[in-house]
Amino acid sequence: MVKQSLGCNLYYQNTVDDREAYPFVTYNFVVPEQDTTGDWLGQGRQYETHLQIDCHADKALESMNMADTLFTALHESRYQAYFEQAGIEPEQIENTSDRTVMAGSFYDYRFGFDCSFLVCNGGRVYKSEELDFTPTPDTDIKNVQVKDTGSQSDVSVDKKEKE
Repeated sequence: MVKQSLGCNLYYQNTVDDREAYPFVTYNFVVPEQDTTGDWLGQGRQYETHLQIDCHADKALESMNMADTLFTALHESRYQAYFEQAGIEPEQIENTSDRTVMAGSFYDYRFGFDCSFLVCNGGRVYKSEELDFTPTPDTDIKNVQVKDTGSQSDVSVDKKEKE
């Protein structure tokens, strides 16, 4: 989703591996797994995971705009389909803030937010061919038609009409 909406890579925050040049996005687990119920009875475990998401750039405004774009994308139905296919539901997305540690020239500017996800099929490992990471296009409903059971009346609503 980060690659689709921002065109850059996502990295685990607490690694020292080489990273690409700016911009990029990092994540860090705040609470890795918090059980929501103990009675999953043979189904995949259900738990919440809380993440810190930070957008890194060499300019503060670019970092802030990246965080806003990603924040918005997490609320869009076309990207939520990514998560739904694996039984994951974005829940709370909050605490948007400037997380820059030390400002200055040639320094890492970070804006980010915290988010939590409900994982409903925990423990299941998916193969890449089982998941589709193509964004689902937004649907535009232009017309709705309803008939009652006796076929005595029709109701038709076009996109232009408003109630």
